[in-house]
Amino acid sequence: MTCFLGNWEVETDIVLPEGVPFLRYDHPSARYSVYLRNIPEKRHELTYLSMQVVFDAPSLAEAKPTGEQVAKEFIDHLSLISNLKVRLRDILQIFNWEPGAPGMRECLYFTRSYAHDDAPYEALDRSLLDTMAMLQAQPINPRLRRALKWFGNGVASTYPDDQFAYFWFVIELVAQLIKNPAPVPDKCPTCRGPLYCETCGATPLHRPYPKQAIEQLFTKYVTNDPDMLYNRAISARNMLMHGEEVPAIEAGLEIDFSKLVDHIGALAWTAILNQFIPMLLNKQPNFLQTSQYVHVNLSGTAHMQVGFVPNFDNPDPAHFPKVQFSMIRDPRSEPSQQPPEHPLT
Repeated sequence: MTCFLGNWEVETDIVLPEGVPFLRYDHPSARYSVYLRNIPEKRHELTYLSMQVVFDAPSLAEAKPTGEQVAKEFIDHLSLISNLKVRLRDILQIFNWEPGAPGMRECLYFTRSYAHDDAPYEALDRSLLDTMAMLQAQPINPRLRRALKWFGNGVASTYPDDQFAYFWFVIELVAQLIKNPAPVPDKCPTCRGPLYCETCGATPLHRPYPKQAIEQLFTKYVTNDPDMLYNRAISARNMLMHGEEVPAIEAGLEIDFSKLVDHIGALAWTAILNQFIPMLLNKQPNFLQTSQYVHVNLSGTAHMQVGFVPNFDNPDPAHFPKVQFSMIRDPRSEPSQQPPEHPLT
């Protein structure tokens, strides 16, 4: 294992007291060390901390994901004990931080990330507001109103696992609105056939449980292999609720989690929209549709050797070598307006 230092910016509502140049935190098991210092200026009325994390990783190629995991662990704990906002933002550099390294140090420099989309879209016109008026022509069920809130949170959320959770809330709510109250059997977890009681000589029936109502929703609104999407989505949901991270879910289910989120977002949108069909009969609504709900940010990376003498006791970014480079982005062609299709892998 090699020692590395990662330099991040952290958006936060908690800062160091005036006159404190920096704070150092050492993990009780010596897994990592963290240095925190204030960034004086505000950007867009937001406050930031400069955070340097010293950690071990197998190689420079694996340092970024390893360091991000360590950094997120630290800020999650800081958020818990402070009850204040602490969010990991841009990574700026990663350096080889071995004390015995020669004068030239291997490192990665990163550009600031930006959204990989074409926003803002000049699409807010009268037809969209007329469509909104159609949807609001009649009062809606409070559960459906709540589903609209969760859907909006899912569209706006930055992290895919948060988006999945919000879209799943939508599916749970709408499933209760549309479920068929007819009695259903429990199913075998292997073959999905109805379970049979040999003692009673019958298949027990009951009103649909919430999980079965969700399965009904998938069957009703997913046209391309609803069973596959339901099984992967419910497995991902259970893994998230039991504390699994996204990489573990992707490995365990052999899927691209971002694609799964796009499918669940499209299903949540379809499920909500279908509740408004009575209000849209014989009308001409106009809806914008997306093929991607997960937000993708781009950043450039420069792999290089730089010469400087680190201060291992106080790694102040003000003394890191100044490197400037930029990334040029060509505009994309017209974005697809089609919903995502299977497969998820």
